[in-house]
Amino acid sequence: MNEEQRHNEKIAKFILIPIASILCFIGIELGYRLIDPFSYINPHDFNITEHGNLSEHDPLLGWRGVPGGKANFTTENISIILEHNEQGFRDIDHDQTSSRPAIVFLGDSFTWGYEIEFENMFANILRDKLPDYEIFNLSHRGYGTDQEFLVFKDWKYRGPIKTVVLMFSDNDIYDTNADKRYSKPKPKYIIEDNELILTGVPVPKVVDWRNKHHSEHTELNLGENLKLLALRSHFLHDLYYRYKIYKYLKSRDGKFPEFPNEDPTLTLRVLLELKYMVEQRGAELVVFFIPARQEIEGIENNIPYQNLLMEYCKKTGIRCIDLAPEFEIAWQRTYYRHGTHWNKNGNRLAADIIYKNLTNNPDLDLRK
Repeated sequence: MNEEQRHNEKIAKFILIPIASILCFIGIELGYRLIDPFSYINPHDFNITEHGNLSEHDPLLGWRGVPGGKANFTTENISIILEHNEQGFRDIDHDQTSSRPAIVFLGDSFTWGYEIEFENMFANILRDKLPDYEIFNLSHRGYGTDQEFLVFKDWKYRGPIKTVVLMFSDNDIYDTNADKRYSKPKPKYIIEDNELILTGVPVPKVVDWRNKHHSEHTELNLGENLKLLALRSHFLHDLYYRYKIYKYLKSRDGKFPEFPNEDPTLTLRVLLELKYMVEQRGAELVVFFIPARQEIEGIENNIPYQNLLMEYCKKTGIRCIDLAPEFEIAWQRTYYRHGTHWNKNGNRLAADIIYKNLTNNPDLDLRK
């Protein structure tokens, strides 16, 4: 090989190696975008406020959805528009005189559809699967089991009800035991002489409810703009996320924060009272337990919170289903990387599990 050939070979390598690297990167990037998308959202654009547009003070519940509320909602995971119906729920407007039997969903942010487009919420997917039923979603972000019970108790609908579905989250025991959550006062039940007594009502209105909060946009410097540009790559964003998780776990000796080990006595009593109330209205209560993200992704080896609650439900005749077994074997990611909530895959899987359990149960056949 003469000098000219060697020179040409060096030039070819100099050109081909970057081209091959770029093609390899494009292939990986396309794979991420198709199989496991993880787009980057500028932190300066975050807007998760609820004051004045999505939630308002309520003297019974502490807070409730703003009737007709509408707001842009931007988190680390997604940017969407959230809207409430005329009753303040993230639901369609219903015909209050409908003769179709109702399926009523009670829950917190999972059921409300935190970080999920309206059409991808599991309750709305079930509406399409069960067209012969009137599907009501009476949930709101931040509610505990006690507030969900009060919502149903105060609900004025007088049509036929087939099923009331309570979606239970890992923080619900903590919420029910508290008289203040998310910097807002809330009602609290106590047990006195074996009776449930509601305390803290009317719930006081704090200053925060009178002020609408806005996220402030600040100008980015050159370095921040370059970082934002790089992290628009789903692949680079995933690498950056894993690096941050590694640093976080290293600072905490490999442990994620968890809710305190709360006494479930009050929550169990509220569940029983809800069961009685549902049965008085000619329906059946069904509880679905939402597994914690740490359980599904194997981040920690704690005993699942739902084990004790399921045992109690079975003893008291409350039909209950744990979503964890089917979430554990799902091949797609069902939770967002940031936070604790389901992505659209998680919502679709939840809808499938709920549909299967409701329609395959001979005592609760919604196909009739």
